[in-house]
Amino acid sequence: MTVSPAALHRLGGAGAPVLLVHGFAADRFGWAANAHALMAGRTVWAAELPGHGASGNAVGQGTAADLAQGLAAGIADLPEGVPVVAHSLGAAAVLHLAARHPGRFGPMVLIAPAGLGAGFDAGFARDLAAVRAAPEAEALLEQLFARPARLGPMAAHLVATLADPARRAALGQIAAALAEMPPPPAPPAPAALHLVWGAQDRIVPPPAAAPFGIAPEIVDGAGHLPQAEAAGAFNRILRARLC
Repeated sequence: MTVSPAALHRLGGAGAPVLLVHGFAADRFGWAANAHALMAGRTVWAAELPGHGASGNAVGQGTAADLAQGLAAGIADLPEGVPVVAHSLGAAAVLHLAARHPGRFGPMVLIAPAGLGAGFDAGFARDLAAVRAAPEAEALLEQLFARPARLGPMAAHLVATLADPARRAALGQIAAALAEMPPPPAPPAPAALHLVWGAQDRIVPPPAAAPFGIAPEIVDGAGHLPQAEAAGAFNRILRARLC
């Protein structure tokens, strides 16, 4: 089944590479609060999964395993063992690729991987893929945050993205697959995995037990996007784990 390769973007910096992979209905711009925290000692790359950003809209059945196939193709020029930071759907795709290709990634910082939390709000993904207007988008996006946030630009970006019928269909296919998604596979090297969760995550709530035997680091005052809502705390985690 055809899956578009992920689009790979160099965000800046110098030195050994680090890879960022976004979550559902997001893109490389979602890392604006984090990329510069890594650029002092690394070259920062961001991959956009199939059906997102500058990637094509062929998503197969829309599963995390299918998106992992596209991710593998898109990052083929990055070296083996590249450290990776990934969020939600992107984190699930990273785990699928790591299981398929054990040497592909080095240290992994995964934020609220879809399928590992205490449930998943599949209705949120379905509704997000179907949104038509900015006010509706803002109301949905509020669910990503623990505290009120200025969401006008984020909502406008989402509505503009969904103006493409092919992109809307691709995200709808992924949302449907998310509703039935099993937990992602265990990493080949659990010691290299660090899990992060926002304490008030309503989309992928923090797990009751430690996934793969790894206790997540919980970021207080943050929902499903701790990398944006609590960027200072999250960036300190990145520097400690990757730099």
